[in-house]
Amino acid sequence: MFDSPLAPCPVCGEMVLLDQTKAECAHEHKCGKKTVCPLQRYFSGIDFSVPQPKEKFSDTGFR
Repeated sequence: MFDSPLAPCPVCGEMVLLDQTKAECAHEHKCGKKTVCPLQRYFSGIDFSVPQPKEKFSDTGFR
């Protein structure tokens, strides 16, 4: 089983998952675009909901 990293957020007052992007977290916890995120440096920064550049080449034999 994989446990996602968590951290308490002083802005929203809830525990947030850090294996998502800052934008995903902001949307989930209703933070505005101008909200300064104290946890910004801890987010993965990779949006796995969209195809990644490497995935475009998987059918061509490149890895």
